[in-house]
Amino acid sequence: MADPYNGKNGEAKIMLGFIVRRCAAELGHTPTPDEFAAWANRQRQNGRSYCLFGKEISPSVAKVMFSQPGRMVTVSPEGLARIWKGSR
Repeated sequence: MADPYNGKNGEAKIMLGFIVRRCAAELGHTPTPDEFAAWANRQRQNGRSYCLFGKEISPSVAKVMFSQPGRMVTVSPEGLARIWKGSR
């Protein structure tokens, strides 16, 4: 996988399609926009809750995200660590 720290000021960036596939793997099926938004907004790691994208997203934003799988987006440091660990 390419270096995820390719954004400005060392921000972590990753393709939306990869994030959607990670969600689908955890849910066991392709997520609906409602399911994806809930999944992205309610991540947990080491007893802490966080939003995968640094702030909450709505189902309508999730629907737009589904149409742009190649788009690079900024992901919270916690989210990147979780996704990176899950892909190995």
